[in-house]
Amino acid sequence: MDLIEGALELATNGRCVLLDEMERLARHTSSGEISQLEPREALKDSAPRVEIIRFDPLHKRDLIGPGGAVLRQLEDKFGVSLDLTQDGQCLLFGPDQGSVRMARAAVMDLVADVEEGGIYDGTVIEIKDFGAVIELLRNKEGLLHVSELGVDLDDDHPQGNYGVVHEILQVGQKIQVKCTAVDPVQGTIKLS
Repeated sequence: MDLIEGALELATNGRCVLLDEMERLARHTSSGEISQLEPREALKDSAPRVEIIRFDPLHKRDLIGPGGAVLRQLEDKFGVSLDLTQDGQCLLFGPDQGSVRMARAAVMDLVADVEEGGIYDGTVIEIKDFGAVIELLRNKEGLLHVSELGVDLDDDHPQGNYGVVHEILQVGQKIQVKCTAVDPVQGTIKLS
């Protein structure tokens, strides 16, 4: 028992010596002035980060993808780790602020719903004779009807409405659209 008490006393004394020395060094800068020890307002950009993203649990399958492909792609692309819970939370672990911020935006695009009245940046993915199919939020598609393009339809155009739409829009073109309606049953999205 004396051996244990002696070891604890030595450890306590050693700890106190270390703490005193740390305090002495922290109080004096190289110029001999006393510095103020205050916590940082924010973490360094290079510090590892963790964020919690909450989403509708019904969108979990959109985030995982077939066989986990979408989840792995996000992890590889941004160098982060994603951990999903059953109740619609995504724990996002990343090596720095930049990678976590970009991964968060990608996750939010995958789990977000298109809302009526919302304005979105989209990409033309297909042109049809009645309008164009626009990709929104990475995994949602909506229809921009030819009547919403604000042009007079030319019945004499050699390619019909397809030609009119094709003159205005090109596949791969980035455009800004407004959601005018979302059919809750079929899930179709109408754009303007």
